[in-house]
Amino acid sequence: MLVTGAPGSGKSTLARQLSRALRVPLLARDDIRGGLLLTAGAWGDSLERIPAADEAVEIFLGQIEQLSSRGVSCIAEYLVRAHRTNDLARILAAGDCVVIITESENAIERFAERNRDDLLISQLAVLDATGFESAEAHTVSAIDRMRQAEREMLHEFPVPVLKVDTTDEFDPPLSEIVSFATRSQL
Repeated sequence: MLVTGAPGSGKSTLARQLSRALRVPLLARDDIRGGLLLTAGAWGDSLERIPAADEAVEIFLGQIEQLSSRGVSCIAEYLVRAHRTNDLARILAAGDCVVIITESENAIERFAERNRDDLLISQLAVLDATGFESAEAHTVSAIDRMRQAEREMLHEFPVPVLKVDTTDEFDPPLSEIVSFATRSQL
């Protein structure tokens, strides 16, 4: 299943809870990129390189395809952009899929808070490599990029879709989200 939504809309939080509830692996493009950054030295004195976003996407999609080809269901957490329909095609081709779209009234504020508190972004090697003096300066720039991502986000999918409001709690509640996510397996 694919969990998607605007930055800060709660897709990572929902995907983690859904993964635990269903006892299936969670694959998140942001986590793949974090792994690439760790390997490149982000937590050390200097960062060898900043891994390209496309590199993380390719590894992420490959992992989904590999798990699916071995009969393992998973949750894919990823903001699919309208101009990257091939990414969606690869996810859908991997196996039966439903889409859960997260929405929140305060998504950008939540994104900004999370970004400011992100230990990876605060690493001196990361700040030096990206040209920012602080996590706050990075956050200001990231908000603009995330607003662009939200504008480019795909909203129509050729599979069943459930919208979840995450402003306060999950609406509908997690039990109903689990039922939706597993109905194609029944």
